[in-house]
Amino acid sequence: MIIEVVQYGLAGLSTLLSGILLFEYKKRATIDTAQRAEQEQKHEALVQGVVAMLRDRLIDTMDHHIETGWVPVHKAEAVNKMYVSYHNLGGNDIVTQTYQRFTLLPHHQGDDSDV
Repeated sequence: MIIEVVQYGLAGLSTLLSGILLFEYKKRATIDTAQRAEQEQKHEALVQGVVAMLRDRLIDTMDHHIETGWVPVHKAEAVNKMYVSYHNLGGNDIVTQTYQRFTLLPHHQGDDSDV
């Protein structure tokens, strides 16, 4: 009789522990999913913020040098790196058109030839 009670008690205990473990697993999975969604949302906000800042900086720099009619090599290289990053992050639109004009600028003041 005592053996039967112990056997049934152990069977019930294992079922109870399995249920508790399953509940905790599902709770943790829900938390992980929420945290992952929050991280993705923050990542997207960061990407959009970087794109906006690159766009602003690119437009200001390129417009300035298009107005002056030339661009030093080191500035052209910096703008190229910014543009590649901007484009790889999904940026496009008027910046591409301006960049195409910018790349035609000479690298010396008063130089009319494309370098």
